[in-house]
Amino acid sequence: MTGTVAAGRPPLFTGADRLRVGVLLAVGAVIIALSWFFAAGRADAGDQLVFVSISLVGALLGMSATAGMLLRGRRAVGARTALLLGAAPAAPPEVPLAAELVAGPGAKWYHRSDCLLVEGRHWPAAARAVHENAGRKACPACNPGSGPGVSPG
Repeated sequence: MTGTVAAGRPPLFTGADRLRVGVLLAVGAVIIALSWFFAAGRADAGDQLVFVSISLVGALLGMSATAGMLLRGRRAVGARTALLLGAAPAAPPEVPLAAELVAGPGAKWYHRSDCLLVEGRHWPAAARAVHENAGRKACPACNPGSGPGVSPG
């Protein structure tokens, strides 16, 4: 499929884009070549400094043309990706936090019953005061001391 474009899909870069970048790169290269040519005839480094500065303008012209083409291509790829993948999925609905606080025998932490760290353990639920009196601390992962439905005692 070289040289052809699939039906309904515009080319990533138009002919005008390629022509614009080609012209700017060519102008930059000519500026650099002329600067080098005129600087080569000067014996003093101070006399060559002007031409070195002019050649930097040519280099910046070429780099800016290339960067512009790159950015345009990134925008086109982003637009095609959005077309292909569509909109981002909606956020999942808010699930209420579990109100029960659980801990294992001899545990250092107490957790919400929906904490991933206690999944499948079937530990008994108790009030926060019971857990704190047993010397347990709130799990830093599930943060059972905050959230709706968690009663202080």
